[in-house]
Amino acid sequence: MIVRQLERTIKENIKPGFINVIYGPRRVGKTVLLEKLISKTPKDKLLFLNGDTKEAREALSSTSEVALSELVEKVSVVAIDEAQRIPDIGLSLKILIDKFPNKTFYVTGSSSLSLSRGVREPLTGRSIKYRLYPLSSPELALNLQSFQKTYLLENLLIFGGYPYLLNLKTSNEKRAYLKSIIEDYLFRDIALLKDISSPEVLLKLATLLAFQIGSIMSLNELSRNLGIDVKTVKRYISLMKLGFIIFEISSFSKNPRKELAKSKKYYFWDLGIRNALTDQFLPLDSRTDVGALWENFLAIERIKKNEYAKIQKEYYFWRTYEKAEIDWIELFEGKISAFEFKWRKTKNHTPKAFLKTYNESVRVVSTENYLDFVL
Repeated sequence: MIVRQLERTIKENIKPGFINVIYGPRRVGKTVLLEKLISKTPKDKLLFLNGDTKEAREALSSTSEVALSELVEKVSVVAIDEAQRIPDIGLSLKILIDKFPNKTFYVTGSSSLSLSRGVREPLTGRSIKYRLYPLSSPELALNLQSFQKTYLLENLLIFGGYPYLLNLKTSNEKRAYLKSIIEDYLFRDIALLKDISSPEVLLKLATLLAFQIGSIMSLNELSRNLGIDVKTVKRYISLMKLGFIIFEISSFSKNPRKELAKSKKYYFWDLGIRNALTDQFLPLDSRTDVGALWENFLAIERIKKNEYAKIQKEYYFWRTYEKAEIDWIELFEGKISAFEFKWRKTKNHTPKAFLKTYNESVRVVSTENYLDFVL
């Protein structure tokens, strides 16, 4: 079984009076992680509830302190899976954590749209939030030999990191599974939780972004390409971000006269999903989008690495109106770090404007040294 990095992080950060909330898309292993977290808890000290069941929804929808107290008073650990399906779950959890601050609570939810809506306000200052992503390079490479890691990298760039893929042997099986994830989970969750007037437009927008990963894009450009208004584009992008399909990074600028200040880049949390949207599963040596895949891969692996280690960084790209560009900027405790993502190793080249303004050199991340960047 793959050891998830987040397991250790959660165990090291458990605090009395705080509920541990684990977000993430469907099928990335939240239930398995939850089972690992509670595996050493004696059965008579554990209450496990699944939000998919009527019993769990009825038990936790109550805001009666007496009823909720009777539910958990004899146990030391409360685990709630698929919590986003339970009405008023945030208020119920607030009552419980205020009443029993020394009990351990774990809560998982597949969709940040619904779970954050139900949890955010009632649990302000009472929760520690974590995000679980598809499998990362360190998780998959833990027990591999060096020669095996080369195959692992290509597999991640083509099929991504959904755990169930490890059970599938052929490319066709993996491709079909990723298509089913898109059809059965990702966009359906968004459509169920929010009023989507044109689900087909949402899918077209996602596909358009998939073809443009790592490119600087404007909402107006997307609006023109899709024939819809800018407000709808903005709303649909926001829903895809909340649904763990994409994320965006902004441009870094301290000199708006010379540097782009409002542009965005979009990346996918899983490259298998991205490739399924574009229907591209060819080997890397037969593709023209390897550079874009590499940039997206390093972006998600870097974020996973830092989030799992509870390191809070800000991420940007940098570009001038003269089109000098840097792929990845990190800001941490006031210090700037700059990186260029290159599939093949090249010499470091720091744009003169960046060096002059920020006094920081660019480091190149290629296939020869990427493990240092993601591990």
